[in-house]
Amino acid sequence: MTTEVFTATGRKLTLGALLGKGGEGAVHHINESPDLAAKIYIAGKASERRDKITAMCDSGIAKSNTFVSFPMEPLRSSKGEFLGFTMRKVGGFKTIHDLYGPGSRKVEFPAADFRFLVQSALNLAIAVSSVHNTGCVIGDINHSGILVSGQALVNLIDSDSFQYRAAGKTFRCKVGVPEYTPAELQGASFDAVDRTANHDNFGLAVLIFQLLFLGRHPFAGRFLGTGDMDIKRAISERRFAYSARKSESRMEPPPYVPELSDIDPDIQAAFELAFSRGAESGAGRPSAASWVGMLNRLKADLKQCKAEPSHHHSSRLSSCPWCKLERSLGRPLFPAKHVTADAVMNVGDLLAQINRIPTPRNPPPAEDVVGLSPGMTISAVGKSARSERAAAIAAAFGGIAVGAYLASEINGFWGIALMAGCAFMIFRAKDLGRKFASELASATSGWEDAKKKWQAAAGPEEFTAKRGRYVYLVGLHQQLPGKERNRLQELEKKKRDLQLRKYLEGQFIDRAKISNIGPGRKATLASYGIETAWDIKTTDVTRVPGFGPARAADLKGWLATVERKFVFNASIPTDPREVQRVKSEIAKERGELERELRNSLPDLNRIADHAAGLCKTAPPTLADALTRLRQVQLDIKGT
Repeated sequence: MTTEVFTATGRKLTLGALLGKGGEGAVHHINESPDLAAKIYIAGKASERRDKITAMCDSGIAKSNTFVSFPMEPLRSSKGEFLGFTMRKVGGFKTIHDLYGPGSRKVEFPAADFRFLVQSALNLAIAVSSVHNTGCVIGDINHSGILVSGQALVNLIDSDSFQYRAAGKTFRCKVGVPEYTPAELQGASFDAVDRTANHDNFGLAVLIFQLLFLGRHPFAGRFLGTGDMDIKRAISERRFAYSARKSESRMEPPPYVPELSDIDPDIQAAFELAFSRGAESGAGRPSAASWVGMLNRLKADLKQCKAEPSHHHSSRLSSCPWCKLERSLGRPLFPAKHVTADAVMNVGDLLAQINRIPTPRNPPPAEDVVGLSPGMTISAVGKSARSERAAAIAAAFGGIAVGAYLASEINGFWGIALMAGCAFMIFRAKDLGRKFASELASATSGWEDAKKKWQAAAGPEEFTAKRGRYVYLVGLHQQLPGKERNRLQELEKKKRDLQLRKYLEGQFIDRAKISNIGPGRKATLASYGIETAWDIKTTDVTRVPGFGPARAADLKGWLATVERKFVFNASIPTDPREVQRVKSEIAKERGELERELRNSLPDLNRIADHAAGLCKTAPPTLADALTRLRQVQLDIKGT
């Protein structure tokens, strides 16, 4: 292939080293212009693209848009044959897939946290909006055509495949990736279809979803019906796996993923709309410009997790969703930001101060603290009971008189029986305890409960338990240096295993050629957290929908091939990332302990002061409980 090409003005350029190669051509450095690159088409493709590239270059679109590597100048051979074009070179950028996949992000974007993902999504929406403002339609919007920098800047490449109109002619985008193609275009012949911005907006929503939801594809999940539901079919049937409308989608998300409710409500609604049937006509889906507004609001709404500084989430959430996921997964999703503090808390001195706080004494009798209840009189209920008793006794005496008459004048047996019955009535009526038995039992139980709670707070019980807790935490804190030392020693012993793990974590399924595992299947695997050879080694792949024993065997075969290429090097130091992980986990544990221990002295002093106060002045609950009991007792005894 020639290394000399010429611009339309006749300027000679020399092609340098290869930057990349695809199905249509290759991209090279340009020796004379370090900030430019040249795309040279393979034989047969150049003539097909000539008119479109010439029109794009003539429009000057490349000068007005900094988010896209648009064609700048056509390139020709020394004989005048069209070869390709120049474009702005993008250096230091990586594909967006390397960012949104947790496994590849750990390698390619090791410092990226959720704020970085939100910023990248925002910049992606800005870039796509800028394309639509030019009148272009991306058409083949997918992860391979989007690059992201270490500062979350976004650049779109492969712009020569965009749909472009010039002089009344439409140069169509003739390609597309099924995983980013809307339902209404699934299976369509792209060379016969005019794409719209609304079609792009489907692929944009998929990419934003992947950025915000750990690389998961929104249409990858477990189908609740029958048959194999791959991503392409799920898109065609509008089965958004995370939708709140489960009865319609009949899908459920993969395990260990964020919930749709973890995101701002406007964004939740935007995803539901973008993936619905009703948004397929006109401009029904959220536009790139509307995503810019929503993501800006999400960015402003993020707050830092109190437990893990690398976690950021919506301020409307009461708990951190990332902490919950990491506990379930048993591994970090974002790089821990805990470092060893410059000044570690002096827990020995703190322990001495804790032990110097006097333990509250046993409280006096609760009755003495409450005191007497002067002026208490029989209640209305008690008076009513006495009135009823007096009436009953009077009636009983009348009965005795009648019985005496019967016994002496008519029938001795029945007269005596009547007198005995009335005497028994008088005996029962005098005992008001029976009438108030239920109320007395309730009041007694209430008093005992209140007294028990008061004794726990007014005496040494609560203080002793809390001090024991703080002493225990001090002990855990003092063990941390030894714990860190032991874990680092374990790392050294497992050097070979760690090297193998690091090697396998760097072997990405998406970049490999694996029998019977195409892009759609790879996207499904990624949506179930399986991105690397290490994931295959440590995960039961058959639990992923669509992966039975045959496909699992294909993956295991690739894994075996990859493992055979691993070479252990004993001279290589222990992986610094693993060392940092241990140190970060210990630092996180230390931070959590110290956060609680900082409250120990004021907390214990508060408990001690509160106990002393309770011994002097009875709380209302205690006084009310005793007053109620005394009232019932007074209503019974009358004195």
